[in-house]
Amino acid sequence: MIRRARPSDAPAIHALIHRYSGRDLLLPRPLTDIYERIRDFWVAVDGGQVVGCAALRIWWHDLGEVRSLAVAPEAEGHGHGARLVDAVAAEATRFGVTNLFALTRIPGWFARNGFVAIDRAVLYHKVWGDCASCPKRNACDEVAVVRALVPGAADRLISPDRHVPERVAHVVPPRAPGMAERPGLPVLPVFLHEDG
Repeated sequence: MIRRARPSDAPAIHALIHRYSGRDLLLPRPLTDIYERIRDFWVAVDGGQVVGCAALRIWWHDLGEVRSLAVAPEAEGHGHGARLVDAVAAEATRFGVTNLFALTRIPGWFARNGFVAIDRAVLYHKVWGDCASCPKRNACDEVAVVRALVPGAADRLISPDRHVPERVAHVVPPRAPGMAERPGLPVLPVFLHEDG
């Protein structure tokens, strides 16, 4: 069963996220952050236990992110992850959001669930809002993916104006050394200015 998270679910959500952050598949999130954002979360429940979680973060009028997607290894293969993403997508649609994106280290799973790889530079709302303070900002190995919630809505992200990456290159974290965003795309440099 997929349902909205409750405050009492926060420790189980934290444990799931911690389990995958320990394997470097998710970024860690403190328990206090989960409590603060509990209204953003959905959970998968099986046998009375929380076995999966996902959250929605709205970045712009047309852009939402599926975050902290995790399913307990013992519950994998039962469709919990796909149903969690569908719940997040339905919630995003309810708010009028037309594109759902994720940054992930498992792009194949997202591709099987209707997402397409894109250049991270077009997600400058996310980059400015989160990536600049991420501990992995100088060696990011996540792939950006997007799923249109309305037909054609993701076209501008999949095939962006070629000048968008140029305008935001100074804030887009580079990929891990030697890794391109997508095959054939150059790694965008980050120019940091230190004061004093």
